[in-house]
Amino acid sequence: MPPQVTDADVRRVHVVGVGGKGMSAIAAALLDLEKTVSGSDLDLSPQALRLQRRGAHVVRGHDAANPLGADIVVHSSAVPASNPELAAARAAGIPIGTRAEAVAALFNHRRGIAIAGTHGKTTTAAMTATILHEAGLSPSFLIGADVPTLDGDNGRIGRGSWMVLEADEFDDAFLAYRPHVAVLTHLEPDHLDHFGTVERMTAAFEQFAARSAAQATLIARRDVAALRRAAAAHARPVVWFGPGGDWRIEHYTPGAPGPTLEIAGPAGPVGVRLRVPGRHNAMNALAAMAAAAEAGVDASEAARSLERFQGSERRMQRRAAAHGVQVFEDYAHHPTAVRASLQAARELQPRRVIAVFQPLLQSRTRDLFDDYLDAFVDADRVILGDIHSPPGREPELGVRSADLADALQGPDVEVVTPLDAIADRVLAGLAEGDLVLVMGPESVTGVADRLAAAVERGGAA
Repeated sequence: MPPQVTDADVRRVHVVGVGGKGMSAIAAALLDLEKTVSGSDLDLSPQALRLQRRGAHVVRGHDAANPLGADIVVHSSAVPASNPELAAARAAGIPIGTRAEAVAALFNHRRGIAIAGTHGKTTTAAMTATILHEAGLSPSFLIGADVPTLDGDNGRIGRGSWMVLEADEFDDAFLAYRPHVAVLTHLEPDHLDHFGTVERMTAAFEQFAARSAAQATLIARRDVAALRRAAAAHARPVVWFGPGGDWRIEHYTPGAPGPTLEIAGPAGPVGVRLRVPGRHNAMNALAAMAAAAEAGVDASEAARSLERFQGSERRMQRRAAAHGVQVFEDYAHHPTAVRASLQAARELQPRRVIAVFQPLLQSRTRDLFDDYLDAFVDADRVILGDIHSPPGREPELGVRSADLADALQGPDVEVVTPLDAIADRVLAGLAEGDLVLVMGPESVTGVADRLAAAVERGGAA
């Protein structure tokens, strides 16, 4: 059996791609286990710098010498097999493990809560971990974003027995995990560059539900037909959330910074005032309360924790609010997520909503093209950047943001290139009462940075 990162005789772990959200969370957890951690990445993200401050040896760039002396090398799915560090590890006979294998080693021997689904994984996992943390359960967690209510961390090994995991379906990673509580937040076409077909993707979720049947409680959103079909593979009774479910919202009142909810649960009604906007976050809160209940936290205590929950990085994250202008940043890249985030922005009642969007992947833009056409209805102005396609992720498909802009057919839709020019374009027409929502992969964060800094300086005037 190959070694695992948690084995006692594994003393040093080298992480290739350590700056990414998922890999940095693994590295943080390994530091908590008193492993020696080294790592590399093309750029040193804030998470990588945080690991450096904790004692990890993290370097910029990939070099064949970096992994030498490690007991195991772990890499993300974004790292190609030709990477010089992986090649050097193979030549030196150092075992190599994937992200999913490392996560499984950390997760499968704990009382795990795995949050899976097309949308809402990060926020639901962050909410669940926050509830358990504030309940004094000292949970472990691996989440794809920094979480303010978890001391700004994205990964930790706590003293308690529970672990909360954001379980990604890409590369079938979630099939390696053995949760005690499995949560399915949503299911619709995505990652078709990996799955190939909707049927193959749905089958993976059915397999996830079926594999956990022997030991896990399955929690699933009842009003999503594809989830009802996937949940049918789970042999035990399902805990449903959403309309008609065991956990449901009886009353929803929009507001700032977030809505007020009256939630009906198995133990009776409870009120919650969220600090994050949008109906999608209300659904995330329902799922988190249901998951926390399986860990023994009652609904009223969970509600108090959710009222203090401040969101997570790049999930409707307010980056600036000054001089009558607000700037938010969101990871939304799927049409449903774009639509939900813009609806949440509209609930805050700005004068105008200005959407800045960088599509992620030509293949996703092509496969979901028609769904994008009504995703921007809550925006008064739409600015598109060039499609971001990470090197080696997909072949050139000839799909362009200009195709999407032409199809949207609005007078206030335009493509602005290069990406660095977008902030100036937005600022030129910004006025008091506007809300700017910057959406897309991390490559668009620089636009949000510039806009936030300008707004704080009064650049909207």
